Amino acid sequence: MNNLLKFPKMPEKSGSFSAEATPDGVRIGSRLVGFSSVIRQLDEGRFDKPLSEGFGVIAELSLAEIRSWFKPSIEQQVNVWRWMVAGVFIVEQMREHGTTPVTQDDGTTSNQTLYMGKHGGIVVYPATERFSLALNVEELMLKDFTHDDPHQKALMLYQSMIEPSADGGMALSEWGREGLAMLHDGYIELLKTEGIPAAPTAH
Repeated sequence: MNNLLKFPKMPEKSGSFSAEATPDGVRIGSRLVGFSSVIRQLDEGRFDKPLSEGFGVIAELSLAEIRSWFKPSIEQQVNVWRWMVAGVFIVEQMREHGTTPVTQDDGTTSNQTLYMGKHGGIVVYPATERFSLALNVEELMLKDFTHDDPHQKALMLYQSMIEPSADGGMALSEWGREGLAMLHDGYIELLKTEGIPAAPTAH
């Protein structure tokens, strides 16, 4: 991940959030959090709202790696790249299709990102995108490459799904965008086949 320091220009801002790499971890606000803990929190969704916080944390992790303060394990790299693929996908969908009001479990309403494909639309969330990637990419690699470093295969696949964008940030590669579209269109088609409303449906 040490070759990626520029990230998508975010539609949302978090003025009070700050992250800074140090030799002992990432300083987030007034707290110093160890590198492994930061990656765990990233994977658990601590920096999903807004996504700009997660991209900021990843930039600092990348800087720490460049400065030889931290060397992530292959599993940690997979976690970070999975987050990036899901995050870039959400940003692109937000820009292209906007958001839609969704009623939460507590009765409140919040605007969530909408994916629109050839079979309809669904609401997409960073956490469920990561779960879907882990299920459809990593479990497949673990099954098909049991004796050939499946985590490395998954990492390479995630890396191939992102490329530099014209504005100096990151974007999904053509194949990354096509693969995620196939994944979501297949899910929407399955929902329609089973008679469940496809738009908007939490995914």
